Amino acid sequence: MKGAVIHGVLLAIMLIYGYRTWTRDKTKLPDMGDVALWDKSVSDISSVEYKDEHKRIVRVERRGTGADAYWWGSDTTIESKKQPKPAATGSGSAAGSGSAHAGSGSAAAGSGSGSAAPQEEEVEVSRKTKEFPIGDGGEDLVKKWAAGRALRNLGSLTDQQKSDYKLADSKVTVTVTAKDGTHTFLLGNAVYGTGDKYAIDEQTGKAYVLSHELLSALEIGQSSLQLTDARGFDLTKIDQVTIEAGGKSRTGARTTQTDDKGQTRKTWMDTETKKASQILANFIEGSNNNLKAAEYDPDLKVAEMTQVLKLTYKDDRGGALGTLTLYKREKPGTLPEGQDLDPANPPKGEIEYYIVTERSRGPALVRKDLAQRTEGELDDVFSGKPEPEPEVGSGSGSGSGAVHSINPHGNPFGAPHGGAPGLVPHGAPPPVPPSPAPATPAKPAPAKPATPPGAPAKKAS
Repeated sequence: MKGAVIHGVLLAIMLIYGYRTWTRDKTKLPDMGDVALWDKSVSDISSVEYKDEHKRIVRVERRGTGADAYWWGSDTTIESKKQPKPAATGSGSAAGSGSAHAGSGSAAAGSGSGSAAPQEEEVEVSRKTKEFPIGDGGEDLVKKWAAGRALRNLGSLTDQQKSDYKLADSKVTVTVTAKDGTHTFLLGNAVYGTGDKYAIDEQTGKAYVLSHELLSALEIGQSSLQLTDARGFDLTKIDQVTIEAGGKSRTGARTTQTDDKGQTRKTWMDTETKKASQILANFIEGSNNNLKAAEYDPDLKVAEMTQVLKLTYKDDRGGALGTLTLYKREKPGTLPEGQDLDPANPPKGEIEYYIVTERSRGPALVRKDLAQRTEGELDDVFSGKPEPEPEVGSGSGSGSGAVHSINPHGNPFGAPHGGAPGLVPHGAPPPVPPSPAPATPAKPAPAKPATPPGAPAKKAS
């Protein structure tokens, strides 16, 4: 009984903590300490750059000016290899003069020079950079660095302390560039049991403990900083969508339907007919899920791609939320390594799909199969074919049971010819056997002849 009470108390504490976490004011920055490094505004910050010991650079920078300013990110990986350092000037002549002496001397010199290991140096081989627009995670990071707070001020460190905190030979840095100058912090080990790290301000020589809130997003890189949805606004605010493709246009708007049981659900209607449209509902909800950026490529030129469709979004007051345009292009084929180009049989190209929005600042690659599905559904949107009949007792949610659909657990081909119900797989009961044919009435048995009068009666056995 006592154990159950303890578990109940712990569960209650966890629920309270979870509730406070989800309902907290997300506009308020987390506690990063009380030690002031500086106090700047976001507009004062030009860039924040992180470099680690693995030759990786993560950078968030301000681009544009005034009202057109925006934040942009990059994640760069540098590949390098070791190679021998060039010999120092004059060493060759010394070796040559040594070899000119007597045989024993030259042998000794040769053995001595052969035993020394050649010195090596790191040489950059390639550099790969991925660029992306900054989302909420990146914008929060800039706000935190603008506030400029540390958890602890450690003052000046001794050489032994620098060694203990792994600051003596560290190559990991964070550089904050602002209007009034540059601040670079050398990062060391994490504080035991936390993600907070020891750091030294290279300009002042003072050491601090910096919160993981300032560092974790930079250490993770692109996935924690980039814009997750290229539309850049809350999809739940969408109340109206205009679809444009092939010179045609159709607009869907949010509406509410009530079924025969009095249950209501949200769906989409055609603004021209004022009738609910399951075709529009499927397309709009599908495009919201399918057209998501996988990778940003700002160097591609939109003018060299073919427009597939354009979606214009508005809120419930008719205000513009933004647009999304889907493009496709044929990516030039590439030759396998070591193979020569045959002009008569050039390598086959590949179709790619990209979206462009106000927030993407350029083309963003989307999954080919999902984009093709959206493109294929345009025929249904503009075909003018009649809407499927709603299913009685449909459930809530757009596209969920709103129209008669094939039972996912039943016969995918519907009823067989003749209208009899199809077989139901996956462990369903076997089909009901047909009713037996009505029995043919039996012929009456021939009547036995009556006992003639006066004949003796037959004794019962």
